[in-house]
Amino acid sequence: MTDSNTPNHSQQAELTALVAEVTLLDLPHVHFKDIVKIERLMPQETFTDILADFAQGNPPSYTLIDVRSESEFEKEHIPFAVNIPILNDEERHKVGLIYTRHNKDLALSYAWYLAKEKEAELLAQVREVTQGGPVLLYCWRGGGRSGYTTSMLNENGIDAVRLTGGQKAFRKNVRALLYEGELTLYPLSGKTGCGKSELLEYIHAHYPEIPNLHLEAAAGHAASVYGEIRFDLMGDSLAKNQRDFETRLYVNLLQYRNPDGSMPPFLTEMESTKIGHFNLPPVLCRALARQNHIGLTCPLDARLDRLKREYFGSGGKRAEAMVKEASRYLTRRVGKETIDRWFAAIDAGDYLSFLREVMVNYYDKVYKGVETPPLLVVDNADLGLAAKIVVDWYTTQTV
Repeated sequence: MTDSNTPNHSQQAELTALVAEVTLLDLPHVHFKDIVKIERLMPQETFTDILADFAQGNPPSYTLIDVRSESEFEKEHIPFAVNIPILNDEERHKVGLIYTRHNKDLALSYAWYLAKEKEAELLAQVREVTQGGPVLLYCWRGGGRSGYTTSMLNENGIDAVRLTGGQKAFRKNVRALLYEGELTLYPLSGKTGCGKSELLEYIHAHYPEIPNLHLEAAAGHAASVYGEIRFDLMGDSLAKNQRDFETRLYVNLLQYRNPDGSMPPFLTEMESTKIGHFNLPPVLCRALARQNHIGLTCPLDARLDRLKREYFGSGGKRAEAMVKEASRYLTRRVGKETIDRWFAAIDAGDYLSFLREVMVNYYDKVYKGVETPPLLVVDNADLGLAAKIVVDWYTTQTV
């Protein structure tokens, strides 16, 4: 039985060949102080204000650069960052193999060598994306990679600062707000098709000063079996994973943060503890559980027209195929005969008949509503009027 830290034969062979190759380079021994000669730091607290400016659409004061490898960036990164890797995936793998399986000092020397080899290329990339402006850099923990790059850029006349703690510290800030913080939410409730998302989006567009947390937009999912279709047709992306979902929520909240760091009450939509594949963070679950909701009503025909736009867009085989695929998940609940009838209506282009059946015979029957009485009831047949009523009510609650 082998220890989990014992390399397998193929990895050992790779390590042996790699060490032999690196040894031939006759690299000088380097210390961290040799790599990071110029130390310029930005604390996470200051960066939070800068990130809020990014989220509000204000002209950025820095170009934010993630110097980690391409796969690290793809998996998770700070919003608004561009990726300029100091070590690409292959190079990072080699350095990591030497570091964990052979010699930490040799790994550091090799990483420094690889970075120096591409220094001119890196400088050109940074100058292209920054257009002469200042740079804010980060890596995983705000250590060697971002430290080296910050120093190297400053030595070459580029105003660069390193973010303390890097991606790891940023993630701690996200968790602190969404897992340990406190929020007041006024969620919109109502039957499917009442236009909760549409009303939030209208308020965001016409009353941008009103704090607005669109949970479904952050997930890229409308929290039903048909949940991905609306956002897919709009060209919006599904969150990559739970962390990506939480980062989107964090940035959405951050743009409305008060000067003292507190958060105002937010309009949002009533949701369960999950949206599609993603779990709502504990702070949001606790706030929604208070059920301080605004009840939306809407005539059935208006609901069906809205869902026709959201599910089918301008029609066509692609939208029809997505709706059919989603409908199959309801087969066990409504039966194959019902699904076949729905599909026949879709094939005939009779989308409203299909939607009427889905709403009246399924969604309206399973919709349980919210137990507590609403703080306000609003008819959402007229979107503009409904938005004004909600905004006026919100304003009276928060003065």
